[in-house]
Amino acid sequence: MHLFSRNLLPRKSFGLLVLGFIVLSVVIAQPAFAYKSKIQELFDKEMPEFEKIPEDRFNAITYEQTDVPFGDNALAYSIRLPEGWKESDSGAISNYNLSTHLLGSIVEYYSPPRLESVRSRFEIKALRLEFELTAEQWLLQHVLGNGYTLEGLEYYDKNKVGALYVNLKDGETFVTRLIAQINGKRMISAQYVIPAAQWEKEAALIAQSLDTFELLNPDDSAIEPMYEHMILDIAKFSYPASWKLDTQPVRTVDRISATVSNYNKNHTTLLDGLVEVNLISAYIASDLKEELSNIKLDYRNKGLVIDELIHTIEDFEFHDDVEFGFIDVYKATDTQNKSMDYEVWLGVLAMDSYYGFVTLMTPSSDSEFFIWSRNTSAFETMIRSLSLQDNNITIMDDSNSNDEP
Repeated sequence: MHLFSRNLLPRKSFGLLVLGFIVLSVVIAQPAFAYKSKIQELFDKEMPEFEKIPEDRFNAITYEQTDVPFGDNALAYSIRLPEGWKESDSGAISNYNLSTHLLGSIVEYYSPPRLESVRSRFEIKALRLEFELTAEQWLLQHVLGNGYTLEGLEYYDKNKVGALYVNLKDGETFVTRLIAQINGKRMISAQYVIPAAQWEKEAALIAQSLDTFELLNPDDSAIEPMYEHMILDIAKFSYPASWKLDTQPVRTVDRISATVSNYNKNHTTLLDGLVEVNLISAYIASDLKEELSNIKLDYRNKGLVIDELIHTIEDFEFHDDVEFGFIDVYKATDTQNKSMDYEVWLGVLAMDSYYGFVTLMTPSSDSEFFIWSRNTSAFETMIRSLSLQDNNITIMDDSNSNDEP
C-alpha cells in the first residue's frame, strides 16, 4: 500500500527515508483532496446560480438592517433586506434562551401580505454548540434529522456553509435558502423561507441579499475547552475537554501511549469513540509494516476487524514538527455486533527520533453521523496538534485524567 513496507532506516539516515517518501509520492499518489464520508458525498450538490441584479438596482430595492439582538454581541448582524419587509407583528422574540438541541428564533421579518400564498420570511435562528464540529457537519445533521430535501450546498470555510433545501409544513411546500455560521460557541442560521409558488420570483433577490449577511463580531474561539497533554518531555497534543484521558505508567521511553475516550453522554460506561496515541522510538522500530500489522491485530483482539481501505489522506496539514505523515481510513466490523458499521482512522507520522501512530475508532458516518462528526473533529484536533515539546513549555494539569502525573 505504502512505500513504508521497507525496513525503517536508522535515524542518521532518516533524511533519505523522507526524500524517498517525497519522490515516490510524486509517482504513486493520486490527486490530493479532503476525505468526505458517504453522507457528505451524497449531499454534495452545487448551489443553483441566479443572474445577479445590478448593484445600483439591488441597493434601490433593499435596505440595510443592523441589530444586536438581546444585547448579545455574538449575534450582532447586518444584512440588506428587500424593501417592504418588516419585523414580525408580535415584535421582538421575548424568550432568549439558547438550546443545545433546537434552533431558537432570534429575529423574524416578513414580506408584504399577498393573496396567492402565505408570506415569505427572513429569520435568524441560533443554538448553543457543545462539541467541536464543522458548519458542514452541523448542517448535514440538521438536514438529515429533519428529513429535508437538500438541493444545493455552498462551502465557504469550516465555520460557514450555505444551503438550499425543500421541506413540507402544514401541507405546503417551502424552499429555504440559508447561511449557517459558527461564531464562537453558537451556531447561527440566517435563512429565507419562501413558499414554493413564489420561489422563481424571489430566488435571485434573496440569494443576493444573503450574500450581504455579516456577523459583526466574529469569534474564532473553540467551541469547547481544550486540554493539553504532555508526553513526558518528548511531545504534546491537545484534546477536547469532553473527552477522557487515560495514561499508562511509562516503563520505557521507547514506547509511550495515551488513550482519549469519548463516552456516551447518557451511558457513561459506553464508548462512542476512542483515540489512541502511540509514540515509538525510531531506534527500535524495525519495520513500519510490522507496526501497522500489530495495530490491526490489537484491534482484532478487541473484537474489531479492520477491513478494506476506504481512503488515504495525503494532504493533511500536520504540525510543522512533523517531517512526513499520512492518514488511512478503513472500514471495520464488530465481530460481536454486525448491525453497526465502524471506521478506523490510522495516522502515521514522524517527528525527530519518534514515529507516531494515532488511531481513531468510530461508528461510520452512515451509522451515526453525529457521533462520527464529533469523533473525526476531535481526532483532527489531536493529530494536528501532536508536536514536539520545546524547553520553554510549562506543563499543564490534565484535570480530567485518570492517572497521577
